[in-house]
Amino acid sequence: MVTYRFLDGLGQPLLEREFADHAAALAWAAEEDELDAEVQRVEYRGPDGDWRWAGPLLG
Repeated sequence: MVTYRFLDGLGQPLLEREFADHAAALAWAAEEDELDAEVQRVEYRGPDGDWRWAGPLLG
């Protein structure tokens, strides 16, 4: 499992959650009703403990 964080337009973290892969995290962000309007970026914790871009939001 990989830790992902969901950021708003100002780059402030809204939520952290674990997913099996990027596709699952991005799909969840696009489908989550409470967050979909606020989430602008999804990042994951890399092997060195740094945050990295997970890819464009789906949907």
